[in-house]
Amino acid sequence: MTTLNVRTGPMLRYDSVDVNQYIYHAYAMIVTEDATSDYSIIPTLQLRWQDASSVQPGAVDGSTTVSDQNSHRQSQAVKLYNYHGAEGSFTFWRFKIEIPMADTQLAVHYSIDGEAHTNSKSEAIKGLTGHTFFVPAKNQNFRWAGHSCNGFSASVDESEFNGPNPLWDDMLRDHAKKPFHAVIGGGDQIYCDKLVREPEMQEWNSLKGKERMATPLSNEIKTAIDRFMFNHYCDWFGGGSFAKTIAQVPMINMLDDHDLIDGFGTYPDDLMMAPVFNYVGVRGYFFFLLFQLFINDDIDGVSEEAHPNKSMLIGNQGVYIPFKNHSLLSYLGPKQWILLVDCRSERKIDQICSQATYQRLFDAVRRLPPGVEHLIILLGVPLAYPRMVFLERTLSSSLNPLVMLAKGISPGFTNNFNGEVELLDDLGDHWCAGPHKSERNWLVERVQELGLEKHLRVSYISGDVHAAGVGVFFGYHQHDPSLDPKYSLAVITSAIVNTPPPPPVLSMLNKLAAKKHRSLFYCGTKESMVPLFDVDLHGKKQNDKYIMGARNWCAVEYSPESGELEFDIRVEKERGGGQTKSYPVKAPPPRWEIAKHQ
Repeated sequence: MTTLNVRTGPMLRYDSVDVNQYIYHAYAMIVTEDATSDYSIIPTLQLRWQDASSVQPGAVDGSTTVSDQNSHRQSQAVKLYNYHGAEGSFTFWRFKIEIPMADTQLAVHYSIDGEAHTNSKSEAIKGLTGHTFFVPAKNQNFRWAGHSCNGFSASVDESEFNGPNPLWDDMLRDHAKKPFHAVIGGGDQIYCDKLVREPEMQEWNSLKGKERMATPLSNEIKTAIDRFMFNHYCDWFGGGSFAKTIAQVPMINMLDDHDLIDGFGTYPDDLMMAPVFNYVGVRGYFFFLLFQLFINDDIDGVSEEAHPNKSMLIGNQGVYIPFKNHSLLSYLGPKQWILLVDCRSERKIDQICSQATYQRLFDAVRRLPPGVEHLIILLGVPLAYPRMVFLERTLSSSLNPLVMLAKGISPGFTNNFNGEVELLDDLGDHWCAGPHKSERNWLVERVQELGLEKHLRVSYISGDVHAAGVGVFFGYHQHDPSLDPKYSLAVITSAIVNTPPPPPVLSMLNKLAAKKHRSLFYCGTKESMVPLFDVDLHGKKQNDKYIMGARNWCAVEYSPESGELEFDIRVEKERGGGQTKSYPVKAPPPRWEIAKHQ
């Protein structure tokens, strides 16, 4: 029997469904240490499945047993990438998963031939002979979990939150009761900001301004960046309850800035093109594709027609990185699809995505099959969020005496990269920031037109801000939301791991959230925030009804009876406790009449 020393994995990634043949497409991936693994036989994945109703409810570790007498298929690994470092070489093995969907939900058990080496570090491989995931029935819509900000900022005391596991454990408990079919990451699945603490990065990190930007990219720095990215991903995606989750619930992920480094894409051109900083983004995007999408452009290419991922939408060329925009459009059932927009590869101070990329995404949505009612659009940064224009203007003024004073008193007030105010790159990331506002309004209007054309209820889901909330767009004339083509929820679920903003910031956000906005009046649209949190985490009435500052994730489920799509934000009751309170909000089905053409 062959032996594999598993550094991280197995990890699952859901792709989409071939709706013509009802074939479910997904992938599994492991990373193995070459020196202590036996490759005399190419790693092979064994799959067995049966009607989920005949399987005992799953344990939290995903070790549900599926009978050997049932449907069986095997998948030989593709060698996706080989990492070489001072600690040795490691191989990324990708396994294709294709399951014919049935009239009932299926429990699919998978295992990798051979045995795990005793030194295997991956949490998901320890003590298990395989895992089980669930494939919905042909007529069943996915039950899925949304999350973002799956990591701690560099300054956070992790012990205050009992580490990263509590809310992943909460999700796993829910999954054991009623399976999730996908876990969808809305950005910052990993925080790469600690890269600057690597020994080879210290000199560069200590330099200021033009000296830093002029620093050449040395081989030592290149090696350090790859070493950090590889090891950090292996540790984070291979450790704790997150690793257990993605071994039994297939991921769909889209990146935000921390998946590369804090604020990438929001700084001026001189910093974005500085050799060292730019290379961080280049390698960050490469490792995002590798670890989160299980793809390598050198192996898979960038042609949609030939791409192994059916969900892949290849957009325009990146602005600061040598990669094209990689967005995704995935089937989540006969009534719902999700569009995950890559808002980072083309981002610059005055652009989030190019017109060419938007056109590519809209064209793909226009080709959705008949019968789809809900389109979820995932954008890393919230589309509807309390405006902080006054703060943006204040912080961007170098002559403001308060800013000058704060820079002198608090070293953390400015960011490490170009000396600008730390909060400014976060504000500059927002869709409502001055340079992005017109693009944002244009996008809302185009999506409304698309929803009307395709008879779709569009909902947005985002993360980034370390707080929960729900914005809403609706038509100028008040009527039943199900009859309003402009009615769109904008759900914010953040963070599943990271710390919330301090109470004064949350209080300010809630006051700002009460304001109605007129920026879309020109196209007959109003927008506001939903007063979802009228009771606090202990059931008491509260004034701050719009933004909730506590760790959270979101369970999403379609109701066949009503046609509604429920977004249930699960908010942690006590810091680090892992027990959550539900705050559900429902997107109505599209029930307006379509004008009949003569």
